[in-house]
Amino acid sequence: MIGKSTNTKIKHILKEISRAKEETLHIEIIDNSRFVFKEHWNHRQFPNAYDLKIYTSPDIYYKYFDLKFMFQKEIKDRINKSTDYLIDSIDWVLDMSKLEVNQIDVVLVKTEWEEINELQKKLIDSLKKSIDSIDYQNIGNTSRSIMDKLAREVFDKEKHIPKDPTIEVHNGKFKNQLNTFVSFELSGKSNKELRKIAESSINLVSDSIDVMNKTTHKLDADKRFAELCVISTVSVINVVKIISDSE
Repeated sequence: MIGKSTNTKIKHILKEISRAKEETLHIEIIDNSRFVFKEHWNHRQFPNAYDLKIYTSPDIYYKYFDLKFMFQKEIKDRINKSTDYLIDSIDWVLDMSKLEVNQIDVVLVKTEWEEINELQKKLIDSLKKSIDSIDYQNIGNTSRSIMDKLAREVFDKEKHIPKDPTIEVHNGKFKNQLNTFVSFELSGKSNKELRKIAESSINLVSDSIDVMNKTTHKLDADKRFAELCVISTVSVINVVKIISDSE
């Protein structure tokens, strides 16, 4: 594992490279981010291989969002060239723990799946009526149910086969099913940008639900993550609808 000390050293190296290149945006992002290294799925064969997720504060993330893929590529290349560690995949995302959502206006996405439409309406109505922690936790459960049903509608086990054979895609693994669906239906270089958006949306829903399940029963925090659950869930439905309609 990459410990806290090594993590700090890697960030220091990246900042020094950025200073030498006079790249203020890189320094600003690194200073406002936390790096989380996860062992690569094939860590036994490649013990120095890791996947990296960079969580950045909302104001900085929004400021440089259009440079997302450039930033990811440069950070990955610099770690691989300047350290003994090999970064296989990298994902630069919003740090939801620092996200403030005060008011939202979510519009239902009309799809061909009536059950999905009904559950969306229930989800949005629940958010408007929620007043306590139990209500907010129920929103997380409804989001999970929607994602599971959506995955079952579009995922075809005969066609949508993950590249990594260790990934589980049986019913109930909605995140893996939807990501595999997206990877297959949006394959190729021309679909790269839309594929990245779709995958980020799916991962955001999954992360939001996980946070809701680990809530500390603080009403202000519960409400923010409940709102994020609703926003991200409807976003995924919209993305999947676009892909499904174009098939």
